[in-house]
Amino acid sequence: MIEDPHLSLLESSLAGKTNALEELIQIFQPKVFSLALKFLWNPEDAEDATQEILVKVITNLGGFRKESKLSTWIYRIASNHLINVQKSKMERRKVHLRAIREELHRTQNTYNVPPEFPTVTMEEEPSPQVSELVLHVQVACTYSMLQGLSRPYRMAYLLGEVFQTSSEEGASVMGIRPEAFRQKLSRSRKQMETFLGKECGLTKAENPCHCPNRLGYATRAGRIKSYLKLSEQMKLDGRWKEIKPMMTDTSKIRKAAEVFRNHPEFLPKKNQLENIRTLLHNSFPLTTR
Repeated sequence: MIEDPHLSLLESSLAGKTNALEELIQIFQPKVFSLALKFLWNPEDAEDATQEILVKVITNLGGFRKESKLSTWIYRIASNHLINVQKSKMERRKVHLRAIREELHRTQNTYNVPPEFPTVTMEEEPSPQVSELVLHVQVACTYSMLQGLSRPYRMAYLLGEVFQTSSEEGASVMGIRPEAFRQKLSRSRKQMETFLGKECGLTKAENPCHCPNRLGYATRAGRIKSYLKLSEQMKLDGRWKEIKPMMTDTSKIRKAAEVFRNHPEFLPKKNQLENIRTLLHNSFPLTTR
C-alpha cells in the first residue's frame, strides 16, 4: 500500500467531517495555485482555475481509488484542467518564443521609469521600493516566457524542472508513459535553456535583457499590475515573505530552472473556502458516495 500522509484527512473528509475537508483544501490550495499561476501567467486566471480545480477535486473525492498518493491524484486533475482550459488572451495571440524575443529587445529602456521609481542601473543598489518592482518584473517576464511552450510541454517542464517531480510521478500526473514524459521534459528543457541562455541576463550577464531595463515598460504597459495587487493583498494579510530579486551574477551561468525556482510563492488574494462552499451548497462537507 502506498504511504500517504493525507490518507487520514481523506477518510475523515469522506466521513463527512467538515474540518478535515477544510484542512485538505487549505493544504492544496496554495500548491494548485502555484502550478496554475506559472502555467497561465495571469493571476486572475490562475485564481479562477484554482477554484475550479478544487471543486473538481472535492466533488470527485469519493472516486479516489488510492492507486497513487492523493497529492498525485489532485495534480492529475489540475494538469488535465489546465491543459484543457479555455485559452487565455495571451495564448489566443499565439505567443511564441520568437515574438517574446522581439519584445524583449524592443523594450529595453524604451521609456524612463516614472518619477516615483528612479531609473536603476545594474551597477547601483536599488531602493527597496524599486527592488520589489524589479522582482515583479522578473516574475511576470519569466512566467510569460513559459507561454512560448505548448501546453503539454509547459506542464512537463513545470513538473519536472520547476517542481522537480520524478519521471514516474510526472508521467502519472499527465497520464502518459514515463518515456513520453521524459521526452517532453527533455524537449521543453532544451527550448527554455536555449532561449534564456541567449536572452536573459539572469542566466548569463552578457545577455541583452535585464529586469531593471524593462521596469519602465512593464509598469506603463500594465504587465505587473496583477502581480502587484496580489502581493499587496498578501501584505495586508501578513502572508508576504520578503524575497529579493535575482540579479545578474557575472561569476556564474545559471540554468533556466534556477530562475523559476527563485520566485516568491504567490498565494491567491483570498482564501477560496467560502466561494467553494457556496458553489457546492449541500455537497459540503462530502459524504461517501
